[in-house]
Amino acid sequence: MNAKLSKQIEKLNDIISPKLQLLKVKWLQLQPREQQLVGVMGAFIAILVLFTMISSIISFNRNLSQHVNNLFKFSVYSKQAANTYKSINKIEANSFNQANLEQVKGDVAQVLKIKDPDILIQDGQMTVNVPNAEFTQVMALLEQFRRSYGIFPSQVHIVRQTRTGFVSFNATFWIKQ
Repeated sequence: MNAKLSKQIEKLNDIISPKLQLLKVKWLQLQPREQQLVGVMGAFIAILVLFTMISSIISFNRNLSQHVNNLFKFSVYSKQAANTYKSINKIEANSFNQANLEQVKGDVAQVLKIKDPDILIQDGQMTVNVPNAEFTQVMALLEQFRRSYGIFPSQVHIVRQTRTGFVSFNATFWIKQ
């Protein structure tokens, strides 16, 4: 392999040597001031090429780091989703309480801190209507329904109120009766 490389270098040297000699002759024909100008211009071009190469490498490294970071976040998210899926698969359908009107009203009153919640259970559907509640409490109520009864809303309507952090909330759930 070294012999092939040596031959290639010799061929390259044979091709380049005459051109370098010609360039040297042209250089010697230039005035000293012209030689300085060509030298400064050559140095400027070399610095410009070097700067372009370095900035390209830095940009590539930055983009690659961002891509790796995104892949890491996706990996973490995927692991969390897989764990959630595994835990959901372990839940048995019979392990949830059956939703009845009084129990649901008690849960809504306790979580949302209201006296007489507007809840209707009819034809396998439960409708919860709350005109004014804190958003965080509404999210806690949805989590409570998921944990206690294993139900998720089939339809949710949340409207922001003028008071910061408060919403009106209307949700419909399919339930077993």
